[in-house]
Amino acid sequence: MRRARTVEAKDERRQALLAAALDEFFEKGFAATRMDDIAKRACLSKGAVYLYFDSKESIFHGLVESLASPNLEIVERMTHEAATLKEALHGIRLFAPNLIRQTELPRLIKVLVGDSQLFPDIVREYREELVNRVLSMITSLMRRADETGEAKIENPELTARLVMAPVIFSALWQAVFNQKSEAEVDLDELFALHEQMMLRALQIGTTP
Repeated sequence: MRRARTVEAKDERRQALLAAALDEFFEKGFAATRMDDIAKRACLSKGAVYLYFDSKESIFHGLVESLASPNLEIVERMTHEAATLKEALHGIRLFAPNLIRQTELPRLIKVLVGDSQLFPDIVREYREELVNRVLSMITSLMRRADETGEAKIENPELTARLVMAPVIFSALWQAVFNQKSEAEVDLDELFALHEQMMLRALQIGTTP
């Protein structure tokens, strides 16, 4: 197979490898997948794979970077630009269903959970690069809301986990149970309900 020459062609080939790798990881598990499997699914030679990634671990890192980072930037912008906690919670409510339905993050999370005990370094990387950063953003929002008197929040760190818990649960549900729309959940209604419950629990006025 001819080597990609242009920047665009190289990027297309790299994305094809990442997509093939995610399919293999999802179907077989990270531990059982071989670089040969990824190359075959991407219709490339094994040598071509090594031009872009030197290991399965580096491929997983690439998946985290390509799938998680853009969405992380959206959450970061949302939390920074929100004037109030109420506004931020509403933004999360609108963003979360699309994140779960329209991105590959649920499948990536399922791969991570499936092999978490075998590859602790990968789990730690995912936690540090995505989970901890999101929780830190939400925790800062909670502290700010408590300091301004918008809400009464005794433990901002744990409250941030309560805010994000339905996102993780719904992502896993989507990846594990709803691959063929056989166990579909109304995500828009779910996150609208979650928003209402959080507003009440945090004693934030619900009047628009």
